[in-house]
Amino acid sequence: MATKLNTTYISEALSEKLSHIPEYPITTIVAPIGYGKTRAVSWWAETCRKRLPEALILRQMIVTDSLTDFWRGFCRNLRPWPELCAQMEELGMPAGTPSIGLMLELLSDALEGGRQEIFYIIDDLHFLPSPTLTGLLLFLALRLPTRVHLVLLSRNSVFDQTDRLHLGARLLELGAESLRLTREGIGEYARRSGLALRPADAAHLARTTEVWFSMVYLNLRTYLQTGRWPEHVASIYPLIDEVLFRPLSQRQRAFLIRLGLPDDFTAEEAAFLWPEGDAAELLESLTEQNAFITCTDGVYRYHNMLRSCAREKFTLLPDAERRACLLRQGEWYARTGAFYSAELCYERCGDWPRLLEAFFADQARSITVENEARMLSWYADCPEEVWKQNPGAMLVMLRKLFSFGKVSEMHRMRSLLLAALEDHPALEPAERDNYLGEAELYMSFLAFNDISAMSAYHRRACALMTRSAAGVSGGNWTFGAPSVLATYHRTPGGLDRENAEMRECMPYFYEVTEGHGNGAEHIMQAETDFYRGRLADAELGCRLAVAAARRREQYCIWLSADFLKAKMALYQGQPAEAEAVLARQEQLLRQNRRYALLPTLEMCRGWLSALLGQGTEAPQWLLDETQPLPVTRPAAPSAELVRSQLLLARGEWAAAAAREQTVLAACRSYRGMLLCTIWAELQLAAAYEQLGKADAAVCHLSAALEAAVPDDLLLPFVFESNYLTASLSAMGKTGGWTVPVGRIQELAGPYQTVRVRSLRERLSGASLTAFGLTERELEIARMAAQRRSSREIAESLGISVKSVNNRLNAVYEKLGLGGEGRNKRQALLAFAADEASNGKLG
Repeated sequence: MATKLNTTYISEALSEKLSHIPEYPITTIVAPIGYGKTRAVSWWAETCRKRLPEALILRQMIVTDSLTDFWRGFCRNLRPWPELCAQMEELGMPAGTPSIGLMLELLSDALEGGRQEIFYIIDDLHFLPSPTLTGLLLFLALRLPTRVHLVLLSRNSVFDQTDRLHLGARLLELGAESLRLTREGIGEYARRSGLALRPADAAHLARTTEVWFSMVYLNLRTYLQTGRWPEHVASIYPLIDEVLFRPLSQRQRAFLIRLGLPDDFTAEEAAFLWPEGDAAELLESLTEQNAFITCTDGVYRYHNMLRSCAREKFTLLPDAERRACLLRQGEWYARTGAFYSAELCYERCGDWPRLLEAFFADQARSITVENEARMLSWYADCPEEVWKQNPGAMLVMLRKLFSFGKVSEMHRMRSLLLAALEDHPALEPAERDNYLGEAELYMSFLAFNDISAMSAYHRRACALMTRSAAGVSGGNWTFGAPSVLATYHRTPGGLDRENAEMRECMPYFYEVTEGHGNGAEHIMQAETDFYRGRLADAELGCRLAVAAARRREQYCIWLSADFLKAKMALYQGQPAEAEAVLARQEQLLRQNRRYALLPTLEMCRGWLSALLGQGTEAPQWLLDETQPLPVTRPAAPSAELVRSQLLLARGEWAAAAAREQTVLAACRSYRGMLLCTIWAELQLAAAYEQLGKADAAVCHLSAALEAAVPDDLLLPFVFESNYLTASLSAMGKTGGWTVPVGRIQELAGPYQTVRVRSLRERLSGASLTAFGLTERELEIARMAAQRRSSREIAESLGISVKSVNNRLNAVYEKLGLGGEGRNKRQALLAFAADEASNGKLG
C-alpha cells in the first residue's frame, strides 16, 4: 500500500462531537494553530453533504483584520440568492442597531419558506478580533431561522462568558482537547496512510508532538523522507522548512513561494502568476503531496503556517525578483477589480505610478475609515512629481481628503494640481479645464451650507467643464438630513434671499453632477411656505420637488418632500395620511435598495410620533442617547432634535432641559443651522416651562422668536404650543412680540383641536391607558370626566387640591390637551365622551 499522509483521519470521539453541529444554531471550534480545526470541519462538511444532500454549506476564510474585506466575502457567499447579494452589497457592513436590524430583516425575508439546512462556516476568525463582528454573529445566532447554523473556527475564544451564558443551549463548543490525537489515534492515522507504526514510535510521537495534528503529520513526513524522527524541534516552522520546502526542486520551491503571496488563488490566477506554461502540473503535484494546501470549490489555500513560511522566504528573494512578483500580483488584482489589494502590492514594490493608476480606476471606492491611515500615507509619501503626472488621481484624493475632514491637505493637493496642470505639456486645453473645474467642485464642499459661497465654485466649474464630475453623482445630497431648509437656512431675515440663491445656484451644480440633488430648490421653498402657513404653495413646491427628484432618482430629495407632506397632513389633522406617506416612501427606498436613507426615515417617523405626544414610538437609537447616531454629521442636528422631542412627549422635562449644550452645539455646526436652532430653543422653553422655571422658559422662547420672526417662521411655535401656554402668554405682553405671538396663539387653537383628534384617531379608540397615564392619573382623569371639581376629587381621594391639579396637568400633557385651564377641562370632557362611546372609559 502506498503511503499517503494526506489521508484525513477523524477519531470516533471527534466524529461524534462534530455530528451534533446540525442541532445547534452556532458552533465554535477553538484551538491553537495546527490542531486541525479546518481539517476536521472539512471532513464534517463532506460527511454532511452525503447525509444531507440538500444542505447548503458556505465557507468564508478570514485573511485580514478588515471588516470591509469580511463583508465583501460574505456578500460573495450569498450568490445563491442574487437579490439578497445585491441588497447586502448596498447595505454595507452593519455599523449600528438600525443596519443590523435591517440585515436580519433582509436575511429572514430571503430565507422565509425554505427547508434547506444552511451551514455558514467562518474560518480563522481570530484574524478579525472585532467586537462589531462578534456582536453581529451573536445577534444573528439568536434570531435567524433554526435551519441556519453558524460554525466559527478560531485560535482564540470567540465569545466571552456573558455571551456564552446568553447563548446557553444554542451554543456547541469544541476545544483543543476534542481535536488532539491520542496515542492510539496516531497509530490509526499512520495505518490508514499506509505506514506501519510500532507502538513505541506512536508513544514517541505522542510525547514529542503534544499530539496536535500538524506536528504529527510533519514528523511522519520527516520519518518517511529521512528514516529518522526529528529531534529537539522547539518550533514547527523549521520543521515545515525541512519537510515541505527542502525536498522540492528549485522550480517547485519557486512556484510554492510565489503562490504564497495571495491569501487564496484559483488555477487561473496561478497560471497568471506563474506564466511559464506548467502551472497546472506544478499545482497538482504540490497539492497531492502537501496536506498544508487545500482546494475547496476551485479555490486553493495555504495553511497559515505554510503561508507564513512561504512569505518569509519571499522576503529573502533578490529585489528584482520580488518586485517582478509583486507587480504581477498587483496586475492580477487590478484586472479582477480588487483595486485596494493591487494598491498594496504596488506600494510594497514602490511603484507609485501604478498605485495611482489603480487608485484612480477604483475612484477610492475601496477606501473606508479602516484604511484611511494607509491612504493618507500615500498622500504624504508619493513623490510630488509622480502626483503631477496623475491629475485624475489627484482629484480622487482631493475628494477623499474632504470626506476624512483633512482641510489643510485639500488645499495642498489643490495647489499641487494647479502646478501640475501648468507643467503638463501633453494635456489638451479642454481636458485641463475639466480637471480645474472638477477641483473647483470638490473645493466647494469646504463652504458647505453657505449657498452663495458654494455656488461661486460651481459656476467656475460649469464655465470650465465639458463633462460631469466622476465622483459626485452617487450618494445622498442631503447627507441623510430630513430637511433641506434645516440644513441651509443660516441667517435671521435672510431666508428669502437664501431661497433665491438656491434657485439661482443649483442649476450650475446639476450641470456638472448629472443632476445630483435635483429638486433641492423646490423642497427648500416648499418648506419655507409651510412654516409660514402657506399650505397651498407648500403643496405645489412638494409636487415640483418630487417630479424633479424622480427624474434623476434623487431619493434623498424625494424623502424630504414626503416628510414635508407628512407634516402637512399632521398639521391638518390627518395622521393616517401622514403615516401612509412615509410607508410609501419606505417601500420606495427598499425597492431601490437605498438603505442608507432608512435611518433618515426613522427620524421622520420619530418626529411625527413625538409631535403627537407618543414618546416611545421610535427606534432604540433615537430613544437612547447613549447609542451612536447612524447618520453623518450634517444630519446630526436633526437627530438630536428628534431625541429631545421624544423626551418632551414622554414628559421627561429635566432630561430634555439637560440636553441644552448637546443640541445647541449640534445646531451651530458648520455655519449654523438656524431652523434647527429655532426648534432647539422651543424645546428648551417647553422643558423649562413644564419644570416651573418661567424665566428660563421665556429666555429660550425669546431666542426662538428672535431667530424665527424675521422670516415669519411661525409654525414651529404652533407645533410646540401645547407645552408653552404660559410662556407665550407672557411674551405676548412684551413689547414687539405682541403681534407674532398673537398670530401663533390664533393658529395654535385650531391646531391643538385637530392634534387631539389626530391622537385619538391614531390610537383607534384605545383607552386612556394607551397614553401612558399612571394609575392615580387615570383615576383622577376619570373623575374629572364625570364633571367633578378638583376639590371634590381631592376630598374623595384624601389628597390635596394642589396634588389633584398637578396630576391633572400631567394628564393634559400626556393627552396633548393645550390651552387655558377651562379649555383643557372641556377638551378632556370631549375626549372622555369619545372614549365612553367606544366603551373604553369606565
